Amino acid sequence: MSKIDILKIAKSAQIAKSKNEHVIDATIGMFYNDDSKLIIPAVEKAYYDLDLLDAFKYGATDGGPMFVENVIDWVLDDKRKSVEEKFLIGALSTPGGSGAISLIFNTYGHVGDKVLVPNLRWRYEYFLNAAKLKVHEHNMFKGDGFDLEDFKTQLNYLTSIQKRVIVVINDPCHNPTGFSLSDKEWQSIIEILNSFDKNELILVYDIAYFDYDPKGFKNARNNFLAFKQLKPHVQVLTAFSASKSFAMYGVRLGGLLGLFHTKEQQAFFKVHVLEDALGKWSTSPSVGVGIFNKLATKKDEYVQYLITLTSTLKQRGEIFIKEALENNLDIYPYRGGFFVLVKSNNPEKDYEKLIDDNIYLIPMEKGLRVALCGITTKEVIGLAKRIKNVVGA
Repeated sequence: MSKIDILKIAKSAQIAKSKNEHVIDATIGMFYNDDSKLIIPAVEKAYYDLDLLDAFKYGATDGGPMFVENVIDWVLDDKRKSVEEKFLIGALSTPGGSGAISLIFNTYGHVGDKVLVPNLRWRYEYFLNAAKLKVHEHNMFKGDGFDLEDFKTQLNYLTSIQKRVIVVINDPCHNPTGFSLSDKEWQSIIEILNSFDKNELILVYDIAYFDYDPKGFKNARNNFLAFKQLKPHVQVLTAFSASKSFAMYGVRLGGLLGLFHTKEQQAFFKVHVLEDALGKWSTSPSVGVGIFNKLATKKDEYVQYLITLTSTLKQRGEIFIKEALENNLDIYPYRGGFFVLVKSNNPEKDYEKLIDDNIYLIPMEKGLRVALCGITTKEVIGLAKRIKNVVGA
């Protein structure tokens, strides 16, 4: 399948929607409420409350001491104290979660090495190619759950040919399926990672959507407590997306957090990751850093708004899944989040046919991605049946 330009497709959908209000634009991963509004009021207020001079100045490469403190506190929340009993922590700002992913691949990857990713995934290839790394896939699903057996088999292969192996896990609310690992599945993954103690493993924990986890803000962070079981050969590098958590997608702000067993691991991060950031973008946007720092001081208030957004998203997901079952629309396992992935034997062909019915989705390698985040709850109703009428034809 040829490379898909998601942003180009999304632009086409937006143009079509502007001409015909009946178009379903379920293309891009941006959250719109049921009034089709994108901007969150608290974020808008924080933006207008910024000191213009500070927003226009160069910032620190790591985002500055306030950002570093705030992003650690945001991501770990009430788990922070317990995590700090086990790990040394490092953090810095990045332009979106994408920036964090890029830093990890460039800094921790060895040219020509293979990186373990699931066969259903977001577009990590662009960042791997830039870092001169290669893809190695594991099968993601076995029935309705995570394929632990193939995950271990493929990791076993990579550890036999490489000393250091980077492993990418996007959880919860996986892009593009909406799957979330259970506590039991995570426990098994930790045990598998611990078993390869002759190697150095880098666990890339991509949490782009974890602030929309149906389990709730605090429970979404439980994995950080489970990570305390990891042996010293496993480092956790967490890619956080403030762009998504605060619906400020174009501002481009994220964070990279490292959990380290030793001072040597922490020192490597502080020197080499920072140098890679300097070589790529110098500093993250001061506007985003400023907005985040303001909202971080009102976390409890903002989290309540996130709960409302997550509830809306949960409702959309429940409607779509129920109607998919009623209409025998074949989808991959979904447990919450921005996206659902519909199975398709010919995604590009089905994508074109759906356009004729005024439905815009994203064709991917093994299916059609439906962005529940980008359509209203009203637009979700009946959508599964309409997709089935095309995909099942």
